[in-house]
Amino acid sequence: MSNRVNHMVSQADAPPHRSRWTGRILPILLVLCFLIATALGLYALSFLRSMLVMERGQELARNAAAVADTLDRILFERFGDIQLFANDGILRNGARDEQHRRLLHYKQLYWYYSWLGVADAEGHVIAATDSLAPASITALPPDALEFVRRTGTIYVDKVPSTAGPARQNAVGFMAPLYGPQGTFRGAVASYVPIENLKTIFDQEGRLRYGRDIYDWLLLTRDGVILSEKHLLNGTAGEPLKLDIPSVGKAAANRDQPGFVEETHHRRGDSVVTGYASTRGYHNFAGLDWIVLFRQTHEQVYAPVDRLLWTVGGVGLLVILPLTGFGIWVSWQLGRERNRLLLTQHTLEKSVTELGRSNADLQQFAYVASHDLQEPLRMVSSYTQLIAKRYRGKLDADADEFIGYAVDGATRMQKLIQDLLTYSRLSTMAREFEPAPMGAVLNCALDNMVNAVKESHAVITHDRLPTVRGDAQQLAHVFQNLLSNAIKFSGNAPPRIHISARREGEEWRFSVQDEGIGIDPQYAGRIFVIFQRLHTRAEYPGTGIGLAICKKIIERHGGHIWVESELGKGATFWFSIPDPAQAPSAVHHTREAALSE
Repeated sequence: MSNRVNHMVSQADAPPHRSRWTGRILPILLVLCFLIATALGLYALSFLRSMLVMERGQELARNAAAVADTLDRILFERFGDIQLFANDGILRNGARDEQHRRLLHYKQLYWYYSWLGVADAEGHVIAATDSLAPASITALPPDALEFVRRTGTIYVDKVPSTAGPARQNAVGFMAPLYGPQGTFRGAVASYVPIENLKTIFDQEGRLRYGRDIYDWLLLTRDGVILSEKHLLNGTAGEPLKLDIPSVGKAAANRDQPGFVEETHHRRGDSVVTGYASTRGYHNFAGLDWIVLFRQTHEQVYAPVDRLLWTVGGVGLLVILPLTGFGIWVSWQLGRERNRLLLTQHTLEKSVTELGRSNADLQQFAYVASHDLQEPLRMVSSYTQLIAKRYRGKLDADADEFIGYAVDGATRMQKLIQDLLTYSRLSTMAREFEPAPMGAVLNCALDNMVNAVKESHAVITHDRLPTVRGDAQQLAHVFQNLLSNAIKFSGNAPPRIHISARREGEEWRFSVQDEGIGIDPQYAGRIFVIFQRLHTRAEYPGTGIGLAICKKIIERHGGHIWVESELGKGATFWFSIPDPAQAPSAVHHTREAALSE
């Protein structure tokens, strides 16, 4: 110590160098550190911003992919419908009235369709959903009918037709109809308007984003718009073809959704677009469409920027005061030229603070154990005296209020005693030493003789090992667990058994009873301080006992838990580490039934 003091004195002999360091150089270093920290913080915030924007873009891409998969599934179902229609006996061989009614039935059953019809071998429509002799559609497209006649397979009209109102901007399906001898008798056709598919976009987008903060488009592989969320008036006649990055990327990689930042084709503002392509479903090749989901830059960046401004503001509020405090401290240290006196003063101050802390701790223990309990004892004594002297002399409400006062004072005394015990588990703990658990259990049982006799409890135990720990605290654990086993035994006399077994590098002890048991969902809650599963009217107590057990076992490096079911008793387990794996030197047994 004298050498250290001499060294400090030698440092104090050269104050100009120390003063220059603390008064000039250190503030400059602190400012540089602040600037570096600010730069790193801005970089981190920028990186976080890019990550959050990427996450939003990926979310848009996932949304587009989900809609594309749903479109594939819906059109695959319509692909299956046309096969069903082609095999319908009435549509193949029935009269026109029957065919008309059957087509109307199918249209009502599958609401996606705008038109269903049956044509003869020449392509003339003989039955349809709109009328028996529709004026708008009198014949099916010759090229489609010829394909169906020649191949005997289903024809899918992938390009929106402009031949009539019923088929305008719709997907068409056509399948051949054969007679009993396999002769070609005509075809059945159906049309699914693109307009009927818009509900898929609305439902999926509303599920993820709400109503009005997203935009979507449905396009062909060449970029021709089939449908969009906000279609301007006067734009429905001539199809619009887009040449934008999202369409190019989706067309180039059909199997991989993604997102891109681009310019809106109508408004001209910047948007983040998630894209995906339809890929077909099972044996249905699909229509090779492109689905786009969009949000403007303001919509994407606004929540991210709010978060970043919040984080940055909080960071500055923390860094600036700390930097200013550091500069102020450095200037104060620069004015101090005598390091030896400063060190001695700091040391004396620390010793004084330590003494004051110890004195405060002792004062707290004294107040908790005496000063707080003394007034409560006085309140309890006088309320009991009032209850004894005036019970029955006042009205029933007064007797009830006096009872509440006596019960409250008594419970407060018990609560303070248990809290004092809980707080002293660390401050008043002993050093670990070999503790024969048999003797520890016997000590706990000696403290519970009256409770055991009054309850006619039968307590047995196996040979218990010796562990390193605080014997007094471990006895407290046994006493609390045994008390709970007796308290919650139900109507039958308690039967309790204590055992121990080796598990790896620890001993596991169990206290098993045949009481009322515990619902497994409360197995963790019972170890929290003040947590009770029953009312005080059912079972007395403060709810601290098991919390004390948990704190003691955790101080010994172990853990405690319970295995139980309602009405089937409970087994409380706790572990004590014993890494030496040495055989126990002493085992105590008390294989006896303790009863009256």
